[in-house]
Amino acid sequence: MKQLPALIIITLCLYFGISHAGEKVTARGVSFFDRGREPAAREKAMDEAKRAAIEKALSAVVDSKTVVENYTVISDRILSRPSGYLNSIDIVQERINDLGTYEVIIEAEVEVPDLVSDLERFQKMLGWQKNPRVSIIITPGLDNDYIPAANKAAGLITEKLKKNGFRVFIHSEDSDIQTGLHVGLGLGLSTKNTMFQDVEITVNEISLSAVIYRAVDNEILATASVVEKQPGENRFQALDDGSRLCVESIWNTLQKKLIMLWESELYESRNIFLIVKGISSLAKAEKISSIFQTDVYGVTAVSLIRFRGNKAEYDLKFKGWPEHFLNEIGMSYFSKKYFASQLESINGNRLIIKIK
Repeated sequence: MKQLPALIIITLCLYFGISHAGEKVTARGVSFFDRGREPAAREKAMDEAKRAAIEKALSAVVDSKTVVENYTVISDRILSRPSGYLNSIDIVQERINDLGTYEVIIEAEVEVPDLVSDLERFQKMLGWQKNPRVSIIITPGLDNDYIPAANKAAGLITEKLKKNGFRVFIHSEDSDIQTGLHVGLGLGLSTKNTMFQDVEITVNEISLSAVIYRAVDNEILATASVVEKQPGENRFQALDDGSRLCVESIWNTLQKKLIMLWESELYESRNIFLIVKGISSLAKAEKISSIFQTDVYGVTAVSLIRFRGNKAEYDLKFKGWPEHFLNEIGMSYFSKKYFASQLESINGNRLIIKIK
């Protein structure tokens, strides 16, 4: 079953390649109502008909029963905003039927390519959820003699992470990819001589520590550490062998903590400082604030900080990563209904976009 979403996207992409125009469908919506509430019933029936039109267009290329992993997402996001995918709506019939319900039959043109585009965005979001993003960083100030062994340990952990579905990035302050978790690796060595059955032996204690912290604000979220002992007078060989043993010992704990923290961070509310360029007036800046508040999934609060020189600054409370927010405002339904935008820069929770 895990392969289905990818297959769905491939099928839809093939459909996209042969379908450039909207798909015309006929759909029906009904609503129960109390006497005197016909207008509300009509509105609800229209909404149901719009949703049915989109579901019908989608079923032309893929059986909806096979959309197991994506069904909830599709229902919550795409089907909850049907107007964003409809080019035209003609009412074929509306009436109060024999069952006493308000019934509307419409003919609508559904923009299947837009549906495909947004489904691909959802697939990307699911990829973020299933593939935690991590950077391994050697703790600054580590003894130069320990760095080769620390790099080997980082390489071993990287291999294990990638085999278990993590995405591992090279840390760079200049990179646009700032979201995710960092793992700071520290390596230590202490040597002491001890007597064992009247024989003096050298024992090396190798310690490996992993500090997991948030990339944006460097807050420490969890730690893990382990100590392994290695006999022998060759300290560097002991350090090399011991660091490998430390990686094996710490791996299960480190993996569990990374997965737990990643899931928590995905849905945790955070502040996003957003700059939007290309806004013509204060009234439009205020309107955009309202749009973010009401029609961007995950936004729980918005404050317009200032408007100056065709540029507005906002403070958003958002459940998810900054890239999730960018994904939401890049959806086809959003750009058609409100505005299209282009990302200029992303640095942690600070985003700069420009309205096209």
